[in-house]
Amino acid sequence: MDAVPAHLIHRPTESQSYWSAFAVAADDVEFLCSYILESGRPCSIQKLALALIQRRVEWENAELRQRWEGRSVYQPKRRYAVGEQLVFPALQFAIGRVTAKRPGRHPDGGEFEVIRVVFDDGQEREFASDYPHPHRLNQLDLTAFFAQAQSPEALYEAHGAQVCAALNAALEQNEEFIRIGNEWFLKAMMAEVNVGHLNLAEAVLDMANGGPLTTDVILRDLGLPAEIGQKVQEASLNAALAADSRFEEIGLDNKPAWFLRRLEPPEVLAIPEALRATRFPSQAVLSDEMLALIRELDDELDWDESTPIAPAQSATLVLIFPHLRAGTLGWSRKVAAVLPPSHKPRIAFRFRDRASRQSFAGWGVREGRYIWGLSEWFNTNRLTAGAYVELGRGDLADVIWIDYRRRRPKREWVRVASVRDGRLYLETAQRPVYCEVDELMAVFVDDPRSLAALRERPRDVRQAVREAFPEVAKLSPQGNVHVRTLYAVVNLITRCSPADVLAVLATSGAYVPIGDHYWHMA
Repeated sequence: MDAVPAHLIHRPTESQSYWSAFAVAADDVEFLCSYILESGRPCSIQKLALALIQRRVEWENAELRQRWEGRSVYQPKRRYAVGEQLVFPALQFAIGRVTAKRPGRHPDGGEFEVIRVVFDDGQEREFASDYPHPHRLNQLDLTAFFAQAQSPEALYEAHGAQVCAALNAALEQNEEFIRIGNEWFLKAMMAEVNVGHLNLAEAVLDMANGGPLTTDVILRDLGLPAEIGQKVQEASLNAALAADSRFEEIGLDNKPAWFLRRLEPPEVLAIPEALRATRFPSQAVLSDEMLALIRELDDELDWDESTPIAPAQSATLVLIFPHLRAGTLGWSRKVAAVLPPSHKPRIAFRFRDRASRQSFAGWGVREGRYIWGLSEWFNTNRLTAGAYVELGRGDLADVIWIDYRRRRPKREWVRVASVRDGRLYLETAQRPVYCEVDELMAVFVDDPRSLAALRERPRDVRQAVREAFPEVAKLSPQGNVHVRTLYAVVNLITRCSPADVLAVLATSGAYVPIGDHYWHMA
C-alpha cells in the first residue's frame, strides 16, 4: 500500500515547477487580444502578466471544480465502493476508480480497509480507507481550500519576472502585437501616423530646442482624428516616432519623452575623450580586502549591471579628474540607486542645485556609463578632483538634487599635478580649497589642458601605474602609497578602474602590500 504524501496540498499554479515551465499558449494570446481590446489602450507587460496569471488561476479553479463534480475527494476516514471515482488532491488532483478492496491491519492503528485504485494513466495504487485515526487529509475542507488559495497578486510577486520574460518573447514573435516602450498594443487598433505628421513633430521639437517633449504635448499640433482616444493617439505616435531615426525617446520614467537626435549634445552621442578607458586584462585573484575597497570606490567601470540594486534616496561620490575634465559623473552602482531604473541608451533629466535651487540639464549615457552636463556647475563651484559630490532624489522623477560639501575657502598644502618633459610630475604646494575633499584622492591641476599630452601618448594601465607610483611615493617620508591615491593619480594619465590598478599591483611583482591598502616598491 502506498503512503499518502505528507506535504501540504498545493494547486499546480502554486508550485515553482508550474511557472518554471510556463509557456504562452494560443488561448493565452487570444485572451490578451481581448484584454487589450477591452482596455482600449496600451498595457504594460506587468499588467498583462498579472491578467494572464489571474486567468490561469480562474481556469484552474474551474477545472478543479469540474474534476470534483460527481466524484468523491479521497480522505482516509471514508469508505468507498468498488467502481466509485475519486479525486486525489495530494497527487496533483489525479482521478482514479476503485477496482478492489481488502482488509488491512496496522499494529498501532488497528483494522481498516485497503482500496485498489486505477488512475486515468493506467497506474494502480493502494490506499487506506475506513481509517478513523487522525490524518491531515481527513481535515480537508473544500470550501477553505478555494478560499485560502494564493491570490494572483501573490503569485505575480513570486513568479512575475518569469511570466513577463516569457510573455515579452511570445508577443515579440506575434505580428498582431506592437511594442511601444514597456507597453503592448494591437496593430489593428493603431491610428494612422503619416510622414506629414512626423514632419510636424520634428518642427514642434525643433521649436523646443530639440526637446524633450512628452507625447501628449507633441500631439497638440498634429491634428489626429478627434474620435480616436487620447491613449491610442499617444501609442500610435510613440510607435511612429520610435521607427523614425530622427527621434529618440529619452524619458526618465515610463512616460515617453522625445528629443531630436540632430540637436542632442555631441558629448552624449560619443563618449568624451577623457572617459575612454584602458582596461588591464588580468585574471588576478583579488583578496576580500581589495574587493571591499573596489566596492567602496564605486567606479562605474567596475559595476556589474546584472547585480540587483536597491533604490536609495541619496549618494555621495568622490570626483575623479577624468569626470571633472569631461563635466560628468560616473553612472555607477550608487548613482543608479538614486536614478529611476532605465535601460534606454540615453535619458534626460534636470539637476537642481540644493543651495541655489537653480536647475540645469543633465543626461545619462548608458554606453559609457556617465552622467553629462556638469562642466559649468563644477567650474562655478571651483570643485577639484577629490571633491565630495552629493546626489539625491527629487520630488519629481526627472529631478535630481546635486550638492557638494561646502566649507569656508582656505589655502592649504595639497597634492598638485603638472606635466614636465612629457611626464607626470607631482608636488606639494599651497592652493585655495573651496570644498571638502577626500584627502587621499584630492589632486589639484592648475592647467587641466596640459594633461592632454599624457593621453596623447597611449599608456596601458601597467605603464600608467609604473609612472604614477614613484611620483606618489616621493611625497611620503616612508615612500608608502595608498591605493586610493594611486587610483586617483593614474586616472590623470589614463582612464581606468580601481580593479585595474589593484590587478597591476597584485601581479607585477614590483610592489609589496604593507597593510591598510598601502603599498611599497619591492
